[in-house]
Amino acid sequence: MHIKYMLTVLFITFFACSDELRQDDCPQPNVTPSTIQILPLGDSRVEGGRPEYESYRYWLWSKLVQNSWDVDFIGTRTDNADYPEVGGFCFDNEHEGTGGAITTDILETLENVSFQPEPEVALLGIGGNDLVDTNRSVTEIINTLNDIIDNLQARNSNITILLEQIAPGKSEFMTPEITNRFNQFNIEVANVASAQTTNQSKVIDIDMAAGWQDSYLADDVHYNEAGANIVGTRYFNAFEANVNR
Repeated sequence: MHIKYMLTVLFITFFACSDELRQDDCPQPNVTPSTIQILPLGDSRVEGGRPEYESYRYWLWSKLVQNSWDVDFIGTRTDNADYPEVGGFCFDNEHEGTGGAITTDILETLENVSFQPEPEVALLGIGGNDLVDTNRSVTEIINTLNDIIDNLQARNSNITILLEQIAPGKSEFMTPEITNRFNQFNIEVANVASAQTTNQSKVIDIDMAAGWQDSYLADDVHYNEAGANIVGTRYFNAFEANVNR
């Protein structure tokens, strides 16, 4: 009876887990000199917290792999959750997303961390915690955002920065004051992208707020799978339009 029970458990476990492979169970694409180095950078929406809530990173990565992009996600942090493999490869789980981070935290991180190699593309999603949890003005937050971009461009003068106009939280969470701050911030993000773009370095704003719905959120502020997929798709579309293979 014990042997039959153990075999049954093994059978169920194998088929329950066969579509979500752990990081040591499947390979990742080879990194070559032509591989595009991508830095996902920001707060908990970048970091993710599966299974409670999701990051866009997996959905973006899967679309890049499925469309034959030669990419490598980089960062000093890793996501140890399980994800379905894509094209025979495990999810590239490196990133620089930190739960609870505000813009000054990200700037401090960049001032103290080096990446080898330095990023060629940065995916920058930050500002939500500033807007909700601090008394800093939108102008002060935008000034720090500019400093973050300056740091990234100093690391690589040819970097492409995809910059989020951030999606709101749930309707019941978004007070009139918070909503006004989000709207003002997102308008300023578009101005930052235009002002910070150089002949060598493109800064592209991506409107994550357009058409946003409460049904895209797992809680007051974090993505569920549907929301993460939408944000990942918008990043992918911006990537295809602005990054050279």
